[in-house]
Amino acid sequence: MPNLNPTELLAWRGFLYTHDTIWKALDSELAADQLNLPAYELLLTVQEAGPAGIRMAELAQALRFSGGGLTRLVDRLQAQGFTERRRCTTDGRGFEVLLTERGKRLLRRIQAKHIRAVRHYFLDRLTTEEVAALAAIWVKFQ
Repeated sequence: MPNLNPTELLAWRGFLYTHDTIWKALDSELAADQLNLPAYELLLTVQEAGPAGIRMAELAQALRFSGGGLTRLVDRLQAQGFTERRRCTTDGRGFEVLLTERGKRLLRRIQAKHIRAVRHYFLDRLTTEEVAALAAIWVKFQ
C-alpha cells in the first residue's frame, strides 16, 4: 500500500489540524451572536451579491452546499429575521435570497469582530510571504 512520505504527511495532517482548530475557534466566537460559521458565510455571500440578492442555486454553489442543506440554513436564518426569500425577478422559477435590515445590522456588528478573530487564529501567525503563498496554493483547488 502506498504511503505518504514524511513531508507529505506533515503537510496533510497540518492542513487537517489547522482547518479543524481554526474552524472550531471561529465557530465558537460566532456562537455568541447565535450564528455558526456556515451561517456567517451565507450572510456574507448574500451581502456581497448586492441589493438584488442571489439565486439559491448560485448560493449553494458558492458555499459548496447541497440544495437541502442550504434550504435548511436559509429557513433558519429567515426565521431569525436575517434573510428573506423571494421569487426570482428575472424568470419566476427560482428563488433569490436577500438580507433583511436586521441581517445587515447583524453583519455590520459582527464583521469586525470576525475579521479580528481570523487575524488572531490564522493570519497573524504567518508572514506576508506565507499568506501570499497560501493564497496561490488555494486557488489551485477552486
